[in-house]
Amino acid sequence: MNERERFIRTLTCSGPDRPSYGDYFAYDSTRQRWEREGLPKGLDHGGLFDYFGMDHIEIWGRDRLPLHAGIMPSFEEALIEETDEYLVRRLASGDLTRVRKDTPPPAMPQYLAHPVTDRASWAEYRRRLDPEAPGRLPADLAQVAAASPTRDTPLGVWFGGTFGYLRSWMGLENACYAFHDDPAWVEEMIEHLTLLYASLARRVFAAGVQLDWVMFWEDMAYNHGSLLSPALYRRYCLPFYHTLMEIVHQHGVPVVMLDSDGDIGELAPIWLDLGIAVMHPMEAAAGTDVREYRRRYGRGMGFLGGIDKRALAAGRGAIDREVIPKVQEMLESGGGLVAEVDHGIPPDISLDNYRYFRDLLRRLCEQ
Repeated sequence: MNERERFIRTLTCSGPDRPSYGDYFAYDSTRQRWEREGLPKGLDHGGLFDYFGMDHIEIWGRDRLPLHAGIMPSFEEALIEETDEYLVRRLASGDLTRVRKDTPPPAMPQYLAHPVTDRASWAEYRRRLDPEAPGRLPADLAQVAAASPTRDTPLGVWFGGTFGYLRSWMGLENACYAFHDDPAWVEEMIEHLTLLYASLARRVFAAGVQLDWVMFWEDMAYNHGSLLSPALYRRYCLPFYHTLMEIVHQHGVPVVMLDSDGDIGELAPIWLDLGIAVMHPMEAAAGTDVREYRRRYGRGMGFLGGIDKRALAAGRGAIDREVIPKVQEMLESGGGLVAEVDHGIPPDISLDNYRYFRDLLRRLCEQ
């Protein structure tokens, strides 16, 4: 069984030879620590997968069809202010951010301003989201399409979202107020997101690309639930998903996923009803436990993530307590879990602890 088949069979609970192994290598600060602790320097992602005995699957990299769905042209980047402690920058996204010099990622920047503040700024921003702008599709799309049926690793694409994008454009508070103060404007923005991503999706499939997975992105929950009520989500956001999921289903994509941090308990059944059956990253710090979701939804829901990053930082005993019961119950109930850290691997996880986690997972899955 190749890595493509294993990934699909794992996440659809359809009997892989073993579960697919993957993870999300995100932060330079983590790699730098690991290199100080003995990781060979300069490994690319393929080298990292080999070092840790993982499948060569990059849903954030090589195995992701590179659509350019963002603003075109981007805003001009600029350094606005620099002090001994921080930098204030205008980003290509149009956001104004302040970052501390002594705190590298995964520390978050402070957002001082966002590019969409009112209908006038939205009109300007919308012009940069023209679905027909040159360069939105990869130049080698025909070659990708021709090779897609015989790949050894799964090919997929990120097809946008709704609330998460409005939050990114406007900031969280402004986006939330917009649903109350100007719902017609909210509908207009989501209609344009639908136009943009439906246009791109149709062009990808028209080129003959065979996709193995699709990921949507929302990031619309925190540790006590959704940032938008389920009722408002159904009213304003579901038209986007009905349109995109119709296209996805028409072309037989086997794995459809959604990425949202936080406690997604209020939203997961909505997504499942749409046919989005794989949830990511199942953030443990928000009380999200893959075992609870398996008991609630059965084998109709799969998971990418689910392993509490804090346990990996705490040492081998904590890793055992986190991983062994969680993975064993998931295996006994039909699988459906690509067990990964519940988002990027932060630099408080040592190389020794991470290797121990990967070795433990392998022993559990291959017994």
